[in-house]
Amino acid sequence: MKKYISVFSVFLVWLAYLLALNPILKALGLINWLRSLGHFASLTSIIIQEIPVIIILLLLNHFFWHQKLLFKGYNWKKALGMLILPLVMFLAGLVLAIGKHAPASYIFLGIGATLLIGFAEELSFRGLIFGILVKNSKDKIIVPLFISSILFGLMHLVNIRNQPLGNTIIQVLGVMAFGLFAAVVYMKTSNLIFAIVVHAMNDFMAIMASSGSLSSQQTNPLTILYEWFIFGTLAFALFYTGWTQREKFIAAIQERSPQLTARKLPTLAQSSTFRRIFALVSMIYGILILPTMLLFSKLSTSAGSRAEIANKALPIYLLFLLGIALYIFLIVFFDFHLGNLCWLLLPYIGGPVFALIALVNGARPLTEKTNQSKTINNKTINNKTPN
Repeated sequence: MKKYISVFSVFLVWLAYLLALNPILKALGLINWLRSLGHFASLTSIIIQEIPVIIILLLLNHFFWHQKLLFKGYNWKKALGMLILPLVMFLAGLVLAIGKHAPASYIFLGIGATLLIGFAEELSFRGLIFGILVKNSKDKIIVPLFISSILFGLMHLVNIRNQPLGNTIIQVLGVMAFGLFAAVVYMKTSNLIFAIVVHAMNDFMAIMASSGSLSSQQTNPLTILYEWFIFGTLAFALFYTGWTQREKFIAAIQERSPQLTARKLPTLAQSSTFRRIFALVSMIYGILILPTMLLFSKLSTSAGSRAEIANKALPIYLLFLLGIALYIFLIVFFDFHLGNLCWLLLPYIGGPVFALIALVNGARPLTEKTNQSKTINNKTINNKTPN
């Protein structure tokens, strides 16, 4: 019960702060000053909003919650896979800003603002809420993952003050998927900085697209499915390929020694027949999708309007996402310990190659090979006689 009191106290601090912020800014006369900044008003207001709540949360954690925040060393090269999608979003935001002829000062201010958003929200929902739930759970991490993500989504209900109800609901349900992904990033790296950077890069694109506003521009409910598909799939892959990191994370939060156990593959992956079929289908799919995409590019040039191009692009977009999902699940099923997903840089080249390697090696997961090699080595050592 104590853990839920701590969790809801963190959530209520955030909620109270967000609700009280505008009246406080008006009382201090800062609203008119912010409006006078023109194009820079939104980003400046974000900075003014995030800094106090960060200080408040750090002080409350120091004196009351006493939740341990993890900033352990983690190889940035291993993190490439979990950073690649947010990096693409960041670059897309940069392209949008340049396309709108935004000055360099505006872009740098946007980077600073999104880093502060990432720091404040990751500190609250991953560092504190997720950490408190893990600390007080009996080696269970699934429930804390979803509870922290749901609360992260519900926090965005306050945006109903500045945007339509439909946009707000789409935003709330969509950011729950991102919250799940960010929590897994924190779990896999045991370093809150990675979750902050991922969060900042993701928000940068949204803020640049909306000219500095935090209001959601999404009106299509399918956006929810896309976000859950993308971030949910990535979270699943990182979760299953980070088996030892998961146990180390739980042990670090609970302040005990990790009890590392043998990695177990998902039930379906334990069938060698299924692995062969899955690898073969993934390889064929990756080979066929490339000419399909080239064919679509020719068809799109004959479209009469952007609406027609968008309608034709939808099935190809879904096929492209399906291909990425296939290779992510392939990595999980083959216990691919390089769970950084570096091959996502070239998903339709690296994916088929990885599937082919798996088939050539008899579609046998790495755990089986490792166990067999250890068994052979042990037999060799035992059979040796002393001189």
